[in-house]
Amino acid sequence: MGVIGRALISANAARTVQQPSLCDVLLWMAGDTFHWLYNGHHHYPPAPGEESLTDMHIRHLRQFLGDRVKIFQFNKDQERQNGADWELWIHNRSHGVGLRIQAKKASKQGRYPFAHVVKGTNADQCALLLQHALKVRCVPVYLLYNHWERDSADLEAEAEAEQAGLLCGHGVDDPARHGATLLSAYRVASEIQRKRNGHNLRHRALWRESLPWNRVLCDGRAVSGTSHQVLTGVADAVKALIRPGMPASSPNEEQAEPVGGILRDGPSRLPRHVVRLLEAHEAEPPPPPVPTATTMLVDVSDDHEQSHTWEFEGCVRPARR
Repeated sequence: MGVIGRALISANAARTVQQPSLCDVLLWMAGDTFHWLYNGHHHYPPAPGEESLTDMHIRHLRQFLGDRVKIFQFNKDQERQNGADWELWIHNRSHGVGLRIQAKKASKQGRYPFAHVVKGTNADQCALLLQHALKVRCVPVYLLYNHWERDSADLEAEAEAEQAGLLCGHGVDDPARHGATLLSAYRVASEIQRKRNGHNLRHRALWRESLPWNRVLCDGRAVSGTSHQVLTGVADAVKALIRPGMPASSPNEEQAEPVGGILRDGPSRLPRHVVRLLEAHEAEPPPPPVPTATTMLVDVSDDHEQSHTWEFEGCVRPARR
């Protein structure tokens, strides 16, 4: 049996006692992504596509998080018209943090198709991502699938966010933890505008500014704390993530807050379409207000048990603490 197979069995065995945290699962999936993509580009082609990686992530989240997660999958042709792969909500049934996510896979040369025009609409995908995130009260981000190692000079943004207390401490000494990172869509939009003005699109600079998704979306910042504390930590980390590239259109700092200020006061009250999904069966979801391929709801309410099991093995090996 391969390493990944042993990892899945180990994780399943742990789940019979206690479900792993979202942070653990995202960390493990980042390592899986890193190695699958690296091997596909350099040893065992072809490399997996963005849709294959996203489908794998959805399957793993459903498997490991059990009844803490609800996943609604819609017509994937609709995604091509609106600029997002996922809508992700981390919530406690009354409040939450919502992300509108567009996935981008690194090529063998380390480039991403950021400047993508949606077929049949002549619309810029990044602009659509920004517009539609606002309509569903989400923060627009890119999820980068990566396969090369960062050096010390590449980790400045992560170090600054960590020193400010905005990232969780659940990391490992393994470059594969950067296999899945989050990046501000506002930062991508500013880089695309720079490209229109005759400059090269700086893929490496954008990659350097992205942060490991488990450290932004961690549900275990306050192990003995409340779900509101967990959500507040996620909201603060997301705000720090998307601040670079935000348009400085107003001298009033509050008006310049991300996406109309939806996270200005911390986790926001769940919008109506998310409440309806919480009440719906996964097989019969109500139509989303803005089409998307998948909507995922992760419940961090206080009555759900979760902890850092650190039982995942294989692509990323957690440091024993």
